[in-house]
Amino acid sequence: MKKKETKNKKPQIHKKTYPNFLKMIDERNFDLFISSFHDIHPQNVVQCGFIYTHKQNEKLSIDEDAAFVLDNKIWFARIQEIVKISINGEDAGFIKGRIYLQKQDLIKVHEKIKECTEDDLFLTEQTKWFFCKELRKKIMVYNLNDIIQNNIDTKPGSFYTRSEFNIESQKFQIPVEEWATECICQKLFDNSLGYLQCDRCQRWIHYDCSGLPKEVLENLDDHNFNCLICVGEMRVEKIKIKQNDNKNQQIVVELQKDNQINEEKIKIEKQERKPHQSKKPIIQSIHSNKQLINEKNSKKPFPKIKSK
Repeated sequence: MKKKETKNKKPQIHKKTYPNFLKMIDERNFDLFISSFHDIHPQNVVQCGFIYTHKQNEKLSIDEDAAFVLDNKIWFARIQEIVKISINGEDAGFIKGRIYLQKQDLIKVHEKIKECTEDDLFLTEQTKWFFCKELRKKIMVYNLNDIIQNNIDTKPGSFYTRSEFNIESQKFQIPVEEWATECICQKLFDNSLGYLQCDRCQRWIHYDCSGLPKEVLENLDDHNFNCLICVGEMRVEKIKIKQNDNKNQQIVVELQKDNQINEEKIKIEKQERKPHQSKKPIIQSIHSNKQLINEKNSKKPFPKIKSK
């Protein structure tokens, strides 16, 4: 008996699977949708390195940042994945990103968050998928420490980040206590405010904390600026210098007094030594007289001549 040869048939897609795809999309379960669609139509799923934005010739690439609009809310994300899927001859784009949180999302985590601005973004481990049509614009997110240390001029409409935030542990990667303050008021650095750099300590100071009048602030190039801390330190240094000068003068006066005292002592000693020097010739004369007397006494008397 001959057996019929069976050819390898292509897997057939059951019609009931398509409504499931639509349900996944409606529920925004894009991870499941993309993986399931890839299992059935791998040739129709393409991983992309970039996507064009609404701006002419502008590309949005992996590890860049963007703003999306979804449910009347603006979402900020760092791009992780871009996928293009061909469905019934039409291309659909999907973008996956790590979500940034904003000030209003973290206001209860730490009291210092109140000092943050609307331009502060905090990257999290949370991810979310978006349709390409939900892309609003590409954005620039700067590291705040780089702005301060390298004096970077940021573009209008840009954002900055102080630290990442872990949603699960509810902790910042960089503790709030270590965030940059710069100004003498110790408030968090606000890149949207006007700052002056101290010529002495290089610290950045708010205009309002500089202590300078408006007319001086309007002509900053014509003036050197020292912050209030440095002004205080310089005053202390001047006082110390004066104190040192006074001490040196006192030392000089005391040395002069010591010299005068020493000179007077030397004079007194000289005067006391003069009588002792005058006694020597007297003693010598006494000795000489004694010698004369002894010589006289030692002389023998002339012999008497006896008369016959």
